This record gives sequence, C-alpha cells and structure tokens, in this order.
Amino acid sequence: MRKKILLKIWVVALVLVYFPVWASSGKIVGSVKVKGLRSPANILVYLTKAPPVVMDLDAVSFVMNQKDLTFFPHVLPVPVGATVLFPNNDEVDHNVFSLSRAQKFNLGSYSFGESKTMRFDTPGVVELRCDVHAEMLAYILVMKNPYYAVTDAKGRFEIPDVKLPDQKGIKGVLELPLGKYTLKTWHKKLKSKKETVTVTEQGGASIQLKLTRGTSGVLYRR
Repeated sequence: MRKKILLKIWVVALVLVYFPVWASSGKIVGSVKVKGLRSPANILVYLTKAPPVVMDLDAVSFVMNQKDLTFFPHVLPVPVGATVLFPNNDEVDHNVFSLSRAQKFNLGSYSFGESKTMRFDTPGVVELRCDVHAEMLAYILVMKNPYYAVTDAKGRFEIPDVKLPDQKGIKGVLELPLGKYTLKTWHKKLKSKKETVTVTEQGGASIQLKLTRGTSGVLYRR
C-alpha cells in the first residue's frame, strides 16, 4: 500500500515538473461596468506582459469589413505582424486610411467586391477612417501578445479568449500559469484602468472593473 502511495506521489511530481502550465493554469474572467456610455461592449481588456507564444500568422484570418457605410468590427485587436483584409461589401467606393502614430497608410479608393490588405508591425492604436464617408470610424489595436479580449454586450470577457483559436486560427495560446499579471483596459471614450490580477492554484482569477468617461490612455508605454 505504501509503495502504491509513493508511486502516485512520484507520478504527480513528474507531471508538475514536465507540464507546469497544464498542472497549474487558469483563465482571467470578469466583467466591466461603465458610467456615461450606453453599452459596455467593445472595451479591450488585455495583459501588458504575458507568457511567450510562438505564432505562425500566415494562416490566420483578420477581417475589417465595410458594409452599410460602417466598419465592422468597431474594435479589432490583432497580434503584431498580423495582416488584415479590408473587403468592400458596399455598392459604393470606399477609401481606407489612417494617420495614426502606430501606422500611417492609405489604401486608396476601391469598389464593391474588391479587397485590400495591410500588415501591422508596430504595437499601438490605429484609427481607421474613410475619406469618402466621414462618419466611418473603427480601431485596429496591435497587440504585443494574444492574451486579450473584447467585452461583449454585457461587458463580459475571458482571457485567454477561446474565440482566438476557434475563429482566428491562432494556435499555442495556453491558459495562464500561476502568478501575478497586470491587466489594462482601452476604449476611445473611457479612462484606461490598470489592475493587478493573480491567477491562483484554484485555476484562475475573477475581476470586476468600473470605468468612467475620459481620455483613453496608450496601449503600451514607449
């Protein structure tokens, strides 16, 4: 009996040594409440530093659509090095451009059914505009790591976001090892917030954030 118990302890010890992320990891789940906005949706919640992830972005699909004179999605986070497709699904011409510090570009005017692409290599906020339709506005957020999420209509989020491997094709994003992480928020009309979150042995962490209107901060300090 004693030998069996010792054998089980030895096996568990080996698992912890060789598979530390599997043995002690978790997610950060939470919700955001906002004051001064109609909806808590489209708020970026992300980790400023996270475990390294080797990503092959060649087969990953990111799309910023143009339909009904609107960019969709309104907020699109992508990892550094990602290429974004800009299809025109309106029966009018569009012109996608940005004057942002992170990346300046102008795709020129193009018609219904056409698409153009752009690669994003510098972390930061890229504000998108259409030179033909002044009301069109969206944001591409170029991230240093894939540990981010965008809140849903109820302000809920989960990091890592299961939609990344399911919909975008990003592989290798594991749950978070035990430890402390710095979590930040970004929204164009809200003050950014920074919190320390600890992933515990229970397998994760839970947090509730309260945000107010104000000037947004930068994604990363330069």
